[in-house]
Amino acid sequence: MHKQFPAARLLAATFAAALMQPAMAADAAELAPLEVTNLYIKTIINQDEASVAKLNAYLRPTRLAGQQSAEYASYSALKEADAQFPTQTGKLIADLFPADMRAALTPTAELLAANVIAAKNGAACQATKADPVTVENGMQTAAVSFECQVVKVPVAWATAAQQLAKSGCKVEQCKAGLEKIAATYTSSPKQTWRAVFAVSREKNSEAWRNDFARETFDEIWEYL
Repeated sequence: MHKQFPAARLLAATFAAALMQPAMAADAAELAPLEVTNLYIKTIINQDEASVAKLNAYLRPTRLAGQQSAEYASYSALKEADAQFPTQTGKLIADLFPADMRAALTPTAELLAANVIAAKNGAACQATKADPVTVENGMQTAAVSFECQVVKVPVAWATAAQQLAKSGCKVEQCKAGLEKIAATYTSSPKQTWRAVFAVSREKNSEAWRNDFARETFDEIWEYL
């Protein structure tokens, strides 16, 4: 796995801020661990508006009982982070190149970043199996397996951009190189990312939850 590019860490941190803040009340007993995991996936990876609202509603009673903010995720904040990613990451990519080339390369660098975030948001994910619930120290835990179909590029965008910047290419060559990297995110085949997501609760009346959900799903950047 490649070393995470600063922009990926930046986006992860920005999304973390968006996951702090339901609109409707819901009975925690209504959803099984598999269903809850799918809501987390659709919220954090795909940023599906309906799933964000449903997860917020589902978690709200438990969060309020624990004196946390009512809303787990902010859809508008997640979309804002998405919207900022091409510009922020495009600048980081362009800054890898000599100063006199950056202005000319920035639009193409932003295109590359836009393709990367689109690939992340377009990952097709699904929870596949929930193991039997275990109980330890009064805490019920269910381990849920899930998998995602994620684009499989020849070289990850961060590594590819860094290699190109070190190649000594001229402006037009560098631009063409960035365009080629960007194209891999729309034309490459898919690979399968498999992982396990744990959800827990103290009693049956509480919602299944994972307060560190983002840490699991941030691993998707290792596949991009």
